Amino acid sequence: MPLTISASEPFHSSHGVVNWHGFFLANREEFKRFLEGPVKERLRDIENEAAFEAEMLALASTGMAKETLRALLDSSPAREAWEVGEAIAECFIQEHYGVVWPWNAERDKRTPRASLPGADLVGLMEEDGEAYLALGEVKTSNDPRRPPQVMYGRTGMAHQIDNLAGGLAIQFAILKYLNVRCKNTNYWPLFQRAAENYLRSGGKAIRLFGSLVRDTEADEGDLRARAIALAPRLSSPTRLRLIALYLPESIDNLVGFVEGGAG
Repeated sequence: MPLTISASEPFHSSHGVVNWHGFFLANREEFKRFLEGPVKERLRDIENEAAFEAEMLALASTGMAKETLRALLDSSPAREAWEVGEAIAECFIQEHYGVVWPWNAERDKRTPRASLPGADLVGLMEEDGEAYLALGEVKTSNDPRRPPQVMYGRTGMAHQIDNLAGGLAIQFAILKYLNVRCKNTNYWPLFQRAAENYLRSGGKAIRLFGSLVRDTEADEGDLRARAIALAPRLSSPTRLRLIALYLPESIDNLVGFVEGGAG
């Protein structure tokens, strides 16, 4: 699949099983198309929304019914910047690392800010001939500090990555989640291979992603300290990639671009 977003890589390094990379999405026009295309599709689950709307329209036979349907379709909560940041990370990781997301998070929402079981990102990938669970966390920040506050504390990325790597209860919930959503789909064989690999490795054969979405200048200081701190707590065949995505537009403008209101 051809890339829809290109990026320069101002820094990259590694320590143990941890790699960290900074990517600058420099081309504003390309970035805008990326938001209006893959990111918007990921956010809105366009295919299923269109099918649902068509089916409901077929049942709306009166003016009142059509008004009620329109009110329902317009009742979605306002989009937030962190949601757009998460979708940017998903689409970038899919394109650049070959991760597949078997299920769109929008389909699991029952209340605003609902999330996947214990992780922002839940997917599958192949690497070096093996299949892996791909799990990740995303933080979107316009904090000018380096690193930003979202990398620290009990709700920070480093702590959440620790939980993903060693939390059997979280991994159990994720396996159940993927089992249900991959069954009877094209993803089923990949899931079976990834689950078998996971079990055979004692729960170590996973690929972890930590993605920081920023609107600042690229700086290795955003990731380096956290990467080095996490490395001793992880062992092969687990692998962690920390990724900082530096955007050419302000985070405050992301929702406007996705919703079509920004120029």
